[in-house]
Amino acid sequence: MSSRAPKNKVPKTGLADLMRVWMKARIRPFTKRDIYIGLGIDDPDLRATLRNAVPDFQRRGEIILLPPDKRIRRQNINRYRYDAAWKGGQKGELRPKIYKAMYVSGTFAVTDIVRLTDEKRDWIEKVTRRLVSEGHLQKVARRLCAHGAGAETMYHVANRDKFRLEVMR
Repeated sequence: MSSRAPKNKVPKTGLADLMRVWMKARIRPFTKRDIYIGLGIDDPDLRATLRNAVPDFQRRGEIILLPPDKRIRRQNINRYRYDAAWKGGQKGELRPKIYKAMYVSGTFAVTDIVRLTDEKRDWIEKVTRRLVSEGHLQKVARRLCAHGAGAETMYHVANRDKFRLEVMR
């Protein structure tokens, strides 16, 4: 395994943390321009990065887009407010849910775990491949897909006690 980061990863700059601290301290609504002036950012490229990061904050629910101010006639600038009640996603909440679904199912296909957990298939496949390579799961059979075209692999928890102690911990 190489120590280099994947090519599609964007290097961390710490800008999001700076933005978060600045936005939390604001009582009044703010704009994207207010953020980079408040942080003292003069570099046009860094300002563009900041402008592109704001929708991510909004998508997570960390900041709230305010409706237009009726007192201002010509307003085409989005104003935001930081949501003090926002709590970030809990780290490690997906894997325990996936592991429990696998443990309870015993013998399963990836699509079964997708249905039980409502998580993305690619993530569950990644976890399953790792568990097969570590010897916790075994490929035991293949069955027809529900849509009728093709077959999917069935997996079985090799040793339930070991799975519970080492994987589910």
